[in-house]
Amino acid sequence: MKKRYIAGQVAWLLILTLPAFGQKKVTHQQQVWLRYAGRYNLSPLWSVRLEVEDRRFAFPDRQQVWLLPRVTVSRKLGEDWSAGAGFLYYLNNSPADPRSEVALHVPEFRPFQELSYKQNIHKLTLSHRYWLEERFSRKNNGDHLQPGYRFNFRFRYQLGAQYPLTQSGNLALRAFDEIFLNFGHSIVRNTFDQNRISVGLLYALSKQAQIEADYMNQFQQKSSGDQYVRTQILRVTFFHTLNFY
Repeated sequence: MKKRYIAGQVAWLLILTLPAFGQKKVTHQQQVWLRYAGRYNLSPLWSVRLEVEDRRFAFPDRQQVWLLPRVTVSRKLGEDWSAGAGFLYYLNNSPADPRSEVALHVPEFRPFQELSYKQNIHKLTLSHRYWLEERFSRKNNGDHLQPGYRFNFRFRYQLGAQYPLTQSGNLALRAFDEIFLNFGHSIVRNTFDQNRISVGLLYALSKQAQIEADYMNQFQQKSSGDQYVRTQILRVTFFHTLNFY
């Protein structure tokens, strides 16, 4: 049953991403993402996660996005499942062109809900994350902010894998594939939002601290429907865990 479930999830991801391939109007970019991800365990069941992230263009260096912050409250639902809800403040620097000066800071407020499942197959750990976001993006004309917000839903599904490379388990290979889908009254041409594929190494500095470096390939559709952005990303994450019980 587990193998059939995994095969079904992989096939579903491929079906959803196929329509995006083969398009001609593709812009290529390179970015560096620096992230802090803290997990604060309040009890054996309850925890709070805090994430702060700086996303920058690589050539030339210019900030594109601040995540300040993403806060999630989660609860374990038995051995393998967990559920959570949270809020993200997202600040986008426009235009999305590293050669242009920042003309506008566009804020977005994003409540979200998540459901996660983990399964172990010998040494391999698979994770499934289902995420629903409610996105409130400030209206703008490219030069100035305007009154009101644009609203849409976004669904995300991530299939991840982790495999230890050492006997102690302090070094592990990690990879994931994540699909993003938009829906709502404001979505006309870009139901497919983006797909992210990542592979990297996770190293445990201690029981409370880990650092990960991964390469991510992001393929994103713009709201026009016929323009795409392919971004190669080097992401460095510092994971920090604290127990308060």
